Amino acid sequence: MRRLVKTVAIDEVAGEHKAFGLDYYVLQKDVMFEGKTYTRYGLEICKRATRENGTPYLEYRKIFDLFHSEEEAEHVLLLLAAGAVTPISMKDILEDLLGTTEFVHEEVFVEAV
Repeated sequence: MRRLVKTVAIDEVAGEHKAFGLDYYVLQKDVMFEGKTYTRYGLEICKRATRENGTPYLEYRKIFDLFHSEEEAEHVLLLLAAGAVTPISMKDILEDLLGTTEFVHEEVFVEAV
């Protein structure tokens, strides 16, 4: 399951007009461990933009299996959205917030130029 929690529109970066959108999702996944099913939650940030030549640009990062509750995942996701965290910086920010560098299940996509 993937649930959109917040969308943030960015119009300017470092004084330059570089508009893009950031979508923040909570990810839900059931995992089996020792014969029992557990629901785990992760986060996704998706960056959408349009290049100067008019072609679309997409970048995202998903990190799975971070939280035991949807509320905890949403709380952290809203902190990321408040800071307009992008997919590229997501992992570093989560390392600082959660105090870990162990992200076992991760998916990253950056559209080639």
